[in-house]
Amino acid sequence: MKLSNKKISYVCGILPSKKVQNIDNPYFDEKTKNKIIRLSGIKERYVLDRDTNETMMSLYKKAGFQTIEKLGWKKEEIKGVIVVSQNHEYRFPSTAVLLQDELGLSKDCFAYDVVMGCSGYVYGLFCAMSHLNENCDKILLFVGDPINDFVYPKNQSIAFLFSDAASCTALEYAPGFEADFIFETDGSGRNAIIVPHGGSAYLICEDSFKEYEDDNENINIKSCMEMKGLEVFNFTYRNVPEVILKLLKLKNLEIENINSFFLHQANYYALEQIKEKLKIKDESFPINIKAYGNTSCTSIAILLAEEKSYQKSNVIMAGFGVGLSIGVCFFNKLDFKSELLFA
Repeated sequence: MKLSNKKISYVCGILPSKKVQNIDNPYFDEKTKNKIIRLSGIKERYVLDRDTNETMMSLYKKAGFQTIEKLGWKKEEIKGVIVVSQNHEYRFPSTAVLLQDELGLSKDCFAYDVVMGCSGYVYGLFCAMSHLNENCDKILLFVGDPINDFVYPKNQSIAFLFSDAASCTALEYAPGFEADFIFETDGSGRNAIIVPHGGSAYLICEDSFKEYEDDNENINIKSCMEMKGLEVFNFTYRNVPEVILKLLKLKNLEIENINSFFLHQANYYALEQIKEKLKIKDESFPINIKAYGNTSCTSIAILLAEEKSYQKSNVIMAGFGVGLSIGVCFFNKLDFKSELLFA
């Protein structure tokens, strides 16, 4: 699916104010904690500071105001707001509607939420770029997740992995910029990453907070995330390279023709395996999971935010995970500025 005349103009990533040291987790002994930290490479993570009433909305607003100021956009010129997340400020109304008001945008702009996880940044770009044209020429895309709200601290397989994060990406109509998207969806793998209770299928109840032991001897509760790590890894290693190669084949390109690969920062070992399988050079494959942890749907935006200023042709972005879902996009060229904030 080709979308023409669509440009990323600015990316602002933001991490919350509370920094957590994994070694301080009180539920595991020192040997276990040191082993997990050594294998994952993640020593510290960023989480919303609930004691100071820090929320995703506060992060979105800081990133949004920063983006508008840096670009010098007039608020009345912004035609739309899209928020991509697995978790929103309220069950309803949508977070995008709240942001229209909080940012002081025109009431003439559209605003809606998209529920997506690890592939969410690519999906968000696809949604936003699909709206862009000469008349609808400026859109703000917010992508973020308070993922630690759904991580049980006694769950050894995931308690040391995730950071909360948010981002704001400014997109505008611009001739000469093209993006090609390709997606893969496998709903049969829905149970690989899932929060069983809290939706309409299983409402929150007393049993939602009872501890249980899963097949891998992890302690968890049904209102928090369950993740089958091996199943997710196998899906990632098998399918993500194939989808990337499929898109490159459609573009008559080879791996060596791509200047940068920005991939969802799911797991350091999985990323290294993909890089090796596709024979991608280190300098074309940035990895920052050891610095910030897995920031869910925000991780690609955080990678872009670290670039500061970026001008290159032939770029691939790929998000993958919960769903199970994959989204890959190819850009003929990118030209944007960016910034990473720490709330």
